[in-house]
Amino acid sequence: MSNRRHVVKATVYDKRGRILAEAYNSYDKTSPIQAKYGRRVNQPDRIYLHAELRAIIRVKNGSPYKIKVERYDKNNCPKLAKPCPICELAIKEAGIKFVEYTVG
Repeated sequence: MSNRRHVVKATVYDKRGRILAEAYNSYDKTSPIQAKYGRRVNQPDRIYLHAELRAIIRVKNGSPYKIKVERYDKNNCPKLAKPCPICELAIKEAGIKFVEYTVG
């Protein structure tokens, strides 16, 4: 995990509930894919890989059906993890039908 104030994790599942990919937010790794989505939603400065996009990229086999996004503070208490506009677009384009997230 991270020593940051909070940790964000995304898990992508198929229709049968099997995990296809998991990922955490990156606070130092950028991606041209993240930058592309950022430009498309008019947020070009948001270049560090978000957990949702990172998990979607990691899906190699299977069809993404659901994504669960979790955010926890340094005390491991759940916090709001609603996907941002960048991730909402990536989730939609990945064909993911259900989005679940912690609300805190």
